[in-house]
Amino acid sequence: MDAEIIKLVNVSKVYVSAGGVQTWALRGVNLVIRRGEFISIMGPSGHGKTTLLYMIGTLEKPTSGKVFIDGYDTTVMSDEELSRLRNKKIGFVFQQYNLINRMTVEENVELPLIKLGLPRSKRKELVEESLLKVGCELSWLKKRPIQLSGGQQQRVAIARALVANPQIILCDEPTGALDSKSAEVVLDILRKLNMLGHTIIMVTHDANVASIAKKILLIRDGNIVGEKII
Repeated sequence: MDAEIIKLVNVSKVYVSAGGVQTWALRGVNLVIRRGEFISIMGPSGHGKTTLLYMIGTLEKPTSGKVFIDGYDTTVMSDEELSRLRNKKIGFVFQQYNLINRMTVEENVELPLIKLGLPRSKRKELVEESLLKVGCELSWLKKRPIQLSGGQQQRVAIARALVANPQIILCDEPTGALDSKSAEVVLDILRKLNMLGHTIIMVTHDANVASIAKKILLIRDGNIVGEKII
């Protein structure tokens, strides 16, 4: 672990309803995350956890403040530039898997590679490597996600997040839709990925899940109000 890979400087996010009502999701958040860290973000529902994760992932832009990813100031980048940055540096794992059921497992995992311009043979090789890395079976390649269990689908989703070898993996309640046995498998995969050097930031409401990280950030009313080193 060395240099910082993520830096938020005085980041605020305000949502404005059609009626003009303002809702503050984040209030002047300052945060530095270093390469190779494994961080959990906890807090009550509606207090900014997912908004913070989406800021880090550049899926949303702050109302004010700066978000730096690997030294790049994302707040001055175009949508196309942000898309390229995400594709190269960030993998996403969501609670509901976000797999496309009309596509095969192979096609789902391959998606992040399409924009990289790799030949088909190289994409196939990387897809298979990624699936095997997270304990998937190659017999799943031609299956549709709906043919797999929830735990299997989440492993496929993690394989998709990994396939372009991103430095950062962002997880939004990755075990929220899983039974306890499947959840433990997913958490073990995340531990191993962190040991391989990936920086992992995970939102969860479950203290047991959060405890696998090396640091827990507590967020309330859009502010980081505490930090716990594991």
